[in-house]
Amino acid sequence: MTTEEKTAAVPRTRRGIDAYVARRANELHAGAQKNSGAAVAAFAKLRRAASSEIGEDAAAWQTAFLGFATTDADYPFPTYDEQAVYTALTLYAFHQQSKTQAMHTDGPSLGAALNRLAYAAGSDAPSEPVVRRFNALVTADTVDEVHWHLRSLIGQLRSHGIALDYGMLADDLARLAGRDRTGAGESRRAVQLRWSRDFSRSPRPSDDSPAESTE
Repeated sequence: MTTEEKTAAVPRTRRGIDAYVARRANELHAGAQKNSGAAVAAFAKLRRAASSEIGEDAAAWQTAFLGFATTDADYPFPTYDEQAVYTALTLYAFHQQSKTQAMHTDGPSLGAALNRLAYAAGSDAPSEPVVRRFNALVTADTVDEVHWHLRSLIGQLRSHGIALDYGMLADDLARLAGRDRTGAGESRRAVQLRWSRDFSRSPRPSDDSPAESTE
């Protein structure tokens, strides 16, 4: 095992919405594995909301933010963090649909997961359609555009059984939208650069194995 692989195998310290989304995704998956009615219903509510605006579905809001630490500060609704949590969890529910294997896992960034997708056919070159969609994602100017491209790409990840870290995705989405008021432009560029770097890596030998089958 390489140094890079050993580092990736050690879960990083999670904070804020990263920690919340990872915990909520794990809770929902564990409940669904036990055939919990509450978890199955929660997944259904979140999936239905994956293509809707935050706040349009009160039931999805309650499901996404169960136990979420809110603030009394008078921020505009939704906050960057709320938008990111809602987007991440609704996309996770869409990703997890009909899958028994967990589609949220520690470590893989969005860029790394899409790198696996780009080479899923076993070719020496990345899939051109995936590259085009990824480039459209990282150059999108609005939250709505990002969400549109993400949903399409997550659908392809689901088809190939490729998981990603939804806690990390939520944190990235908040930064991408400009959560950090000081140096917001730098924060946005840092996310785009990290996604691009991870997407552009040459696949390791272990990535050459066939992708998981759909269910």
